[in-house]
Amino acid sequence: MEHNLQEQACWLLLTYESGLTTRIINEIIVAWCYQGNRSLQEFFAASQQEWSDTCHLGAENMKKLEQAKEKLVGQAFLVEQLNHDHIHLLTVLDDNYPHLLKSSLKREQAPPVLFYAGDLRILERQTIAIIGSRKAGEKSLAFTRAVSSYLAEQGANVISGNARGVDRTAYEGATSTEGCTTVVLPHGIRKLSGVQWRALLAKIEAGNVLLLSQFHPDAQWVVSRAMERNKVVTGLAQIVIVAESDLQGGTWAGA
Repeated sequence: MEHNLQEQACWLLLTYESGLTTRIINEIIVAWCYQGNRSLQEFFAASQQEWSDTCHLGAENMKKLEQAKEKLVGQAFLVEQLNHDHIHLLTVLDDNYPHLLKSSLKREQAPPVLFYAGDLRILERQTIAIIGSRKAGEKSLAFTRAVSSYLAEQGANVISGNARGVDRTAYEGATSTEGCTTVVLPHGIRKLSGVQWRALLAKIEAGNVLLLSQFHPDAQWVVSRAMERNKVVTGLAQIVIVAESDLQGGTWAGA
């Protein structure tokens, strides 16, 4: 599904500026866009009565949506910047939204929007996530490096979460063999530093690396986002390999 810039801005508005929960946002998308076959531009142009009749929204949520509409111009400007930087937007209704992610996460968890840089066809390969502690020991890191390198050589898409320890080692192992890897960020895609972008750019352009983020492009790293990111890492994967984990924390919860 192709979206014009204004429609993309409306997706950002609903997802990141409305203050609604992911579950309610996805219910609006299902009722208004999927079942009603109407755009989000039409949604934000509609009356509160239409919102109530179609999406069964209460007064408080409709008030939040009315307030969000004031930020539409800013979101349109952001979409233009993203296009200029070759960062793409994928909505949960798009045909190339990862089907495995949509089917594995509940409606209150599936990200309505994903931002990406790179070739989405990487996700058509066998997808194997390698997860583990940021403080993993040397044996676990050596295991991660060997396994990720081998899997990438065999044509698998190695998925990791861009953290220290196991995540970073899985990325290094996969890319050391010219294999493919998907990196799921725990923050906004524009929060990568200039040094990080330059290190990734050649591999993205060569079709070896796909960057994904479910967060607003300018969202900072916080613990809660790292935990949400973990659900996407495992939700994208057909197989999950746990290199090392404590009995608590993000790896254990994700596994």
